[in-house]
Amino acid sequence: MKGLSFILLSMGLVVVGLTSHAVEEGDILLYYSFDKMNGKTVKDDSGNGHDAELVGSGKLVNGKFNKAIQLDGGIVQMNKRDVISSVGKTGEITLESWIFLNNHASYDGIISIEAPEGDCCEFRTMIDPNFNPFWDAGHHVDKKLVDFKFELKKWYHYVLVADGKDGKIYINGEFIGEQRENFDLPEFKEVTIYIGAGENPNVHKVEDAIIDEVVIYNKALTEKEIQASMELSVPGVLSVEPQGKLAVKWGEIKSNR
Repeated sequence: MKGLSFILLSMGLVVVGLTSHAVEEGDILLYYSFDKMNGKTVKDDSGNGHDAELVGSGKLVNGKFNKAIQLDGGIVQMNKRDVISSVGKTGEITLESWIFLNNHASYDGIISIEAPEGDCCEFRTMIDPNFNPFWDAGHHVDKKLVDFKFELKKWYHYVLVADGKDGKIYINGEFIGEQRENFDLPEFKEVTIYIGAGENPNVHKVEDAIIDEVVIYNKALTEKEIQASMELSVPGVLSVEPQGKLAVKWGEIKSNR
């Protein structure tokens, strides 16, 4: 009985954790799973209608979750639209993606958000020539972390969380560092978004990389929320119901007894 009590207690703690750290559908501004394409059109799986187009060379390949987009000269582009204006109201944003580098010699842009009313490079996650995380969070003030290096031929879950005060980087679910920003995130009405470029369609393009599960949120995800998204993907996180999760886990335990 003591063993059973411990199991039930542990399951209860899991349920509490899921309830306390839950991403809601309204937090997601844009989501490209890259699981399928309609010709050159990349569907926005958030349901917000921010579809994009593959421009140049690229194809669907096996990814971290189902399919992903491999870019070797091409980019994925969403033309000017109102996507992140709510970020100016919440004062928070999170950029999330999975990345697998096949080649890397220069700056590789992963997610770039460009606003006509801005100056340049308002939001972006990149990898610099030294394989370091490199980013901009609301304004063109480049930041980087030199204590972490990406490697070729490995999957990385790469997340930028910004609230105007700081830009924080999480790699594979772990906080690896931050830089001070001291800048109120602006309310950009319309933006263009590039996946696989870092400023415009012809600048800081990935040389050859696989990108998966690109998500933009109008909130600052916590470390637990980031870890949940990394492990379950966005549909997995949104489908988690504590009671249902408990029932599934209990079924697994009974079947293994």
